[in-house]
Amino acid sequence: MKKTIAITALFFSLANANAQVIQNVQMAFTQTLFPKKVLPDNIKTFSCVITTPYLKDDSSFRKIAEEKYQQDLKNYPDKVKEAQKYYDEVTLKEYDKSVALAKEKYKLESDEFNKMSKLEKLMLEDKRPELKIPPKPTFVYPPQPQIESINTSDVIIMNPEVLAKNYIYINGFAEGPGGMRIKIDFKPFEWIEPVASIVNVENYNPQTREKFTTKQTQYITKYRMPTNLEIKLNNETLKTGIYGETGSYEVLTTASKPNRMSIERPYTEKILGYINNYLNETYGYPKVTRNVVLFYVKNKKGEYDDVEKAKDFAVSGYKNYSANTEEAVKDIDNAIAIWEKVISEVNYDDSKARIDEKVGTAILKNLIFATIVTNNFEKAEKYMGDFRKLRLSYDDKQFLETHERMLNDLKARSSGN
Repeated sequence: MKKTIAITALFFSLANANAQVIQNVQMAFTQTLFPKKVLPDNIKTFSCVITTPYLKDDSSFRKIAEEKYQQDLKNYPDKVKEAQKYYDEVTLKEYDKSVALAKEKYKLESDEFNKMSKLEKLMLEDKRPELKIPPKPTFVYPPQPQIESINTSDVIIMNPEVLAKNYIYINGFAEGPGGMRIKIDFKPFEWIEPVASIVNVENYNPQTREKFTTKQTQYITKYRMPTNLEIKLNNETLKTGIYGETGSYEVLTTASKPNRMSIERPYTEKILGYINNYLNETYGYPKVTRNVVLFYVKNKKGEYDDVEKAKDFAVSGYKNYSANTEEAVKDIDNAIAIWEKVISEVNYDDSKARIDEKVGTAILKNLIFATIVTNNFEKAEKYMGDFRKLRLSYDDKQFLETHERMLNDLKARSSGN
C-alpha cells in the first residue's frame, strides 16, 4: 500500500512539472484612430450651424410682458379714475344705504323697546337696542402695474449656437472658419397621439411559486423628427439629406400615457448625439481606450525565456503606445516576431509539448490583438482563422467576436487613408 502511494505521488509531481502555468498582465492604453474618410491635411477646422423650429430664447415672451407692462402703466391713471368713480358712485352710496338701514332698524327696535313695561325693560336691559353704524369704507388704489413673470414650462426653447457648441465637436479639429462646414436642420417634431390597448401581462408570485396573468393598459406612441445633415468642404458637398432613420417613425411602448414634451426635448438632443458620433467616426480622430490581457508562461527554469522576452517587449510597447506610438509599435513588432516563432512549434495534441494547446491558445490571443493594433490586418485574419479551428470556450468565442469587430473597424478606417 505504501509503495502504491509513493508511485502515485511521484506521478503527480511529474505531471505538475510538465504543466504550463499561464499567467497574464492586464494593461490599458489610448489609441488614436484614423478617420474613415480622411480630409486634406490643410483642413484643421470645422464650423456648425443649427436651425430648429423652436424659439431661440425667451425674448419674445419678455417683449410681450414688457409691452403689456408699458400699456398697463399708460392705462393706470384711467384705472385710478375708474376706481375712484366706482368708490364715489357705488361704494359710498351703498354705504349711505347701509347707514340708513342701520338707523331705521335702530328706530324700529327702540320704538318696540319703549312700548315695554318698566319690569320688561329692566329684564332686557342688556339687550337694549344700539345704533350700529358700519365703518365707512376707505378708497383703495388699484395695484401698481408690474411685469408679469414668464412661464415657459410648456414651451421648448433651444439656442442653436449653444446646441452647436455643446453637442458638436470633432476630435482632431478645432472650431473655426475655413474648414469643414456642417449644417443641421431640424424639421418640426411629428407626433401621433398615443393609442391605448389592453394586453395580458404574465406575473410570478414568489410566495406561491405560481404564474398568473393580469391585464394591463399600454400606450403605443409614434414620433419622428426629420433632420437634414449637410457637410461641405470648399465647394464640394460631402453629404446631404435626411440623417439616418430620423425620417422614419420611432415607436415607444409605455405603461402610462406619455407627455409630448418629455419625448420631444430629449429626442432632439439624442439626434445631435447621433450626428456628433457620425462626424467623429467618419472624419474625426477619436481616442479609444484599449484594454489588453497579455498572456505568458510562468518561467521557472528558463524554458520559456523567449515567451517572457516577448512579453517584456509587448509590455513596453503597450505602456508607451499613447506617448510615442512609432517606438511602441517597434517593440510590439519585436514581440510579434518572437510569438510567431513560438507558435510555429505548437503541438495541440501533445499535452507534454513545450508549446501545447494551452500555451498555443494564449500566444494566438497575443498575436491577434498585437497584429490588429499595429494594422497588420492580413496576419490578424490568419491568426483569427487558426484560432477558430481550436476547441473554444465561451470566453474564447467572446474574445474572437470582440476582436473581429475591432479588426473590421480599423480596416474600414485604414481604407479611408
